[in-house]
Amino acid sequence: MKFYIPLKDILLGPGRRFDPSINSEAEVVGLIKKTYGIISPTMDVSVNDGVVCIAFKDATPGKVNEALQNLSKGVAKAQNGTLSDALELFKSVLEVIPEHVDARRNLAKVYLGLGKTDQAKKQLEICIQINPKDCWSYIMLGNVYTQHERNLNVAEFYYECGLEHCPEDGMLLNNYANLMMEKGDFSRAEQLFKKALNLRPVHPHSYFGLALLYRVTGHPEESLKVLERLFMLMPKTAGIESTQIYIEARNLYSELKTETESKATTH
Repeated sequence: MKFYIPLKDILLGPGRRFDPSINSEAEVVGLIKKTYGIISPTMDVSVNDGVVCIAFKDATPGKVNEALQNLSKGVAKAQNGTLSDALELFKSVLEVIPEHVDARRNLAKVYLGLGKTDQAKKQLEICIQINPKDCWSYIMLGNVYTQHERNLNVAEFYYECGLEHCPEDGMLLNNYANLMMEKGDFSRAEQLFKKALNLRPVHPHSYFGLALLYRVTGHPEESLKVLERLFMLMPKTAGIESTQIYIEARNLYSELKTETESKATTH
């Protein structure tokens, strides 16, 4: 299988893009192979007019079918919490199909479940090196650097890269907006939440996040309006009233109502 990737889309690591000043094809190929690390022995690399061609050797149909069966088994094991078995199954898939992004991303999830953050990051970095449009890997990397590493600048880098390729992914927009709110960039957070609210279907996290933003920035009336829109529109989604985000939205609404009514009686 062959992948064609613009040089500008190849990331060399956290916060590092490819340097366009490198002109020698040999230098470019060497740097790419070094960057791709553990999978570089399984691929051939060539460069033409700013586009990298990465070719993986195809396994026999029988081995591919067996690998895909192991992928399904691995997903089932991971869902059941049998992470050690899932780990071995995903590894066996990648031995046959090293370019399989879904298998590699699932392997990263298992590593995270086992507390092996560094291994998870390596797998996710390979995912976006193989497929720069793999939105889930950007989201996961941003989440890892936010929640596990507490490196908000690198998290922002990955969310921003993801947004370049997936500008209308609601989860990416919400996660990025929450990060901006944590960093104190309230204007950017508001912009991202509002963009997410223009998507269809709208996720309740977008409403809750924007309402929380308005509360933090001292605009309780605006926060109430956003929550009221949530309550008016979202109950059409079956079972939403029992979800955690809806419960949190109800609690926030009650707190804001109490606060605004208290202020009104003291003036």
